[in-house]
Amino acid sequence: MKKSGRLPFLIVIAAALAAGAAAAGISTLLMKRVVNAEPSKPQKVEIVPITFMYPLGEQIVNLLEPGRFLKVGIELEILAKGSPKSVEQKASANHSGGHGEPANNEKPLPPVAASTKAELDEKRSKILDAVIEELSRSSFRELLTPQGKRNLRERIKKAVNKMIESGEVQHVYFTTFLAQ
Repeated sequence: MKKSGRLPFLIVIAAALAAGAAAAGISTLLMKRVVNAEPSKPQKVEIVPITFMYPLGEQIVNLLEPGRFLKVGIELEILAKGSPKSVEQKASANHSGGHGEPANNEKPLPPVAASTKAELDEKRSKILDAVIEELSRSSFRELLTPQGKRNLRERIKKAVNKMIESGEVQHVYFTTFLAQ
């Protein structure tokens, strides 16, 4: 009888030892996989371009020919390239109303676009001066043709892009255009 009482006890101990050995083997195998695993490749982050419209308002300038003038409304489509950090610095440095504040019906811009808009607001006088200079270099005959208007848009685009760092003019739109 003694032998029959020991048998279940030995089976239980053997099963426990086998389970422990199996657990140790599995954990060792998993640890090797974790240690030897290749470092994960950086995930590709899709960058969505952020564009917004920046109105310059209506400008009236004299054209090259005496007695001729141009009245034109201009809006710039801007591709934001700023960084959110620069927005925080500019917002804390000089927070003033005016052109930088969105109208009540406008959505607030994402931080990157807000940084670019802050730069545009800061350089607004210089931008307007460059735009007026480009407008004044135009001739009446040139502005009567579609190609002349396209050339003017391109000249304005290049002039403004030379001035800004945190964004880029993608398109120039004329909202009003009257040449006399």
